Amino acid sequence: MKLKGLGNRAYNVLFHTHTVAGIVISFALFVIFYAGAFTLFRDDFYQWENPAARIPVAEDFDYDKAFEAVDKVYDLDRHSITNIAFPDHHDPFFQVYGAVHDTDSTTERMAAYVEPGSYSVQDITKPLTTVGITLFRLHYFRQIPVIGLYLSGFVALFFLFASITGLLIHWRNLLTKFYAFIVQGKWKQIWTNAHTVLGVIGLPFQIVYAVTGAFFGLLSFVLLPSVLILYGGDSSKVFNILRPENAIELEHDAKPADNISMVTLKKKIEETYPGYRVTRAAVRNYGLEDALITWTIKDGKGIATDGRITMYMSDGIPIEEASLFPAEKKYYSSVIEIIGKLHFADFGGFLIRVVYFVLSMITCFMIISGILLWQAARDNNRYTEKQRKFHHKVTKVYLAICLSMFPAFAIIFIANKMVPIGMEGRAFLVNTIFFSSWLLLFVIGCFWNSYARQNKNYLIIGGVLSLLVPLVNGIATGDWFWLVLTTFPNVAGVDISWLLTGLIALVVALWVLKIPEQVLAKKVGNTKQIRVEETELIPEPAVLTDGRKTP
Repeated sequence: MKLKGLGNRAYNVLFHTHTVAGIVISFALFVIFYAGAFTLFRDDFYQWENPAARIPVAEDFDYDKAFEAVDKVYDLDRHSITNIAFPDHHDPFFQVYGAVHDTDSTTERMAAYVEPGSYSVQDITKPLTTVGITLFRLHYFRQIPVIGLYLSGFVALFFLFASITGLLIHWRNLLTKFYAFIVQGKWKQIWTNAHTVLGVIGLPFQIVYAVTGAFFGLLSFVLLPSVLILYGGDSSKVFNILRPENAIELEHDAKPADNISMVTLKKKIEETYPGYRVTRAAVRNYGLEDALITWTIKDGKGIATDGRITMYMSDGIPIEEASLFPAEKKYYSSVIEIIGKLHFADFGGFLIRVVYFVLSMITCFMIISGILLWQAARDNNRYTEKQRKFHHKVTKVYLAICLSMFPAFAIIFIANKMVPIGMEGRAFLVNTIFFSSWLLLFVIGCFWNSYARQNKNYLIIGGVLSLLVPLVNGIATGDWFWLVLTTFPNVAGVDISWLLTGLIALVVALWVLKIPEQVLAKKVGNTKQIRVEETELIPEPAVLTDGRKTP
């Protein structure tokens, strides 16, 4: 069955723009998706990273006492917004993020958590853990100063373009190509079908991620026209619409109040909204007569069911104009919430995150196959020997960047256990080990002239390192995964996942990829190295701009 496809000229133009857009962003897109796949479980990583957090949530935790303990240590600027994160099963600590008074009347940001039981305050501006944070920042290229976030947004935007053009050029044979994926025969045919079929399977997911990723990466550019045209360049007016509670003016010289209880109000909110859990709060003028607090409530299920309840702490009565109740939210609030939940898989629980992870891995496989097909289409007599060598070098570098991420990610988990938890500058050292090892693995991979050798070697190195992750964690903490499987399943889940990943990688490298040595030894420029016929690369005969069909 064939659908009505594009005209010859439109097909030709879109085919080449799809190819160019795809190859330009391919390695950056791989980094985004691979890091993003791990980022989905960053909350589950926390207790695995920090053995001190492997404690149950205290049911009788006194949030008011914890807040006062932080205030005594930091002298909080209570007139500014202070954000609070409440304990949950992933992170049992009460966390406070706010501003402090400095000696020269300036303010500085602070971050601290309070341990249950002892109510001791720990500074988290220099975090003890780093895996989840590092991978989350890598997903947005935040390690690149100033422009990193914008680069990730533009990559997502180009990915959206590549996805749409890919759909259009394969539209005519979409249904037949969908069932054409085979896992037998020549590798060249498998790569060809994989790029097309897996691209079609993951297309809805990929478009969602392209749109939401572009939104978060280019949010400043999205808001800029509204700020300039509608609000005369005053960005605070835009943010007051998004966060109406910030527009409420409070008395700077308000008198202290003694009968304000965060514990009582939190309990009241959760009783009013059964099935919801208070996850965060933002408070101003805490401890004063006009103290204002905004609660963030989540049910962890729906895609647009969360809410924010704003109230004065003195009376505990919600302020309707500043609240976004779950059933009465405005359009813009629902849109922003949906975009965030779709991007971070923050709905539907653990199963949705697993589905997102699998689709992310499928997308990574599709990107790799696209790189190989790009090279194969140019490894023929239409190009000079110099051009073919250049294409080979580009492909080799791209594959080295992408494939070396697998063992490098295992290394950051191992480094997290090898570096003592209380060591000064621990996060910086772990990150240095991670990025240095990734760079070293990349450089080594560039010396492997065969793509098959790159793939096989990275799988073997990554497989061995993956098996070391649960071993190192068990030795360092004594919490072997079979001992904590029932008490802390997320800790055991990290070890089991790496164990299975290592076994699968080694099986694939040593048994599935039984590549003859003579193939691995092919010289650069040999057209038989990864030779794929043009008719296998293109779903239908490509038409040149002058009307002639390719052979």
